[in-house]
Amino acid sequence: MDNKQYSEGIKGQKGGINAPTSFNAVFNFVQFWDGRAETLAAQAGGPPLNPVEMGSASFDEISARLAADAAFSKAFCQVYPQGFSEATITDAIAEYEKTLLTPNSPFDRYLKGDAEALTAEQQEGYALFKAYNCATCHAGENMGGLSYEMMGQRADYFKDREVNVKSGLTDADNGRWAQTKVERDRYRFKTPTLRNVALTWPYYHDGSVQTLDEAVTMMARYQTGREMKPEEVTKVVGFLQTLTGEYNGQPLTNTNKR
Repeated sequence: MDNKQYSEGIKGQKGGINAPTSFNAVFNFVQFWDGRAETLAAQAGGPPLNPVEMGSASFDEISARLAADAAFSKAFCQVYPQGFSEATITDAIAEYEKTLLTPNSPFDRYLKGDAEALTAEQQEGYALFKAYNCATCHAGENMGGLSYEMMGQRADYFKDREVNVKSGLTDADNGRWAQTKVERDRYRFKTPTLRNVALTWPYYHDGSVQTLDEAVTMMARYQTGREMKPEEVTKVVGFLQTLTGEYNGQPLTNTNKR
């Protein structure tokens, strides 16, 4: 969780889209905002060769670098006797990512029958979350990551962003269209997980929103066509804060400052 609008790659270069969290990524039905990778292993194959992110020329080059570390090479070949290759390297990364799970959030405990895991106000926030149909898209074990959804179902998010933030459209704003070239897919994105969302600012694919309060207010407006009252926003945000889980048995935290 670097909490940057765009993550930094080699030579100080910045990516063009807000990096999704790797926590619980195994539960997503595809990877990347535009779904261009169907598996964790396929996703792992992208960044090493990306000229902005890691800038390697090929996996042959990467394999040679890894093989130069005798101790690491020995350990790796005990698991992958065939040695280093794009397939084995990305499989190893995917297997590691499968361990990045954050269970046992207060909401998880609540669903398992612990009525005191959520305060009364947080339970009201959960009720509002469902009443505003947020759970339609943010569903499943990961509370998201199971569908592509239009950014701006009920209002023109991108037009308003251009006017209010003076931010024109970029290639990253095309969403799923970048992969399918089907016009219906323009501005559709993989729904992000809401697990640990209180720790993973800034929000949206463009990283344009810094606070949960603003993100929730805007989601109600752009996705449901309704204006959420400030007191409702507070309750929904309170509920979203209960989605922070544990990693390796310890509560997940974030020491970065806004």
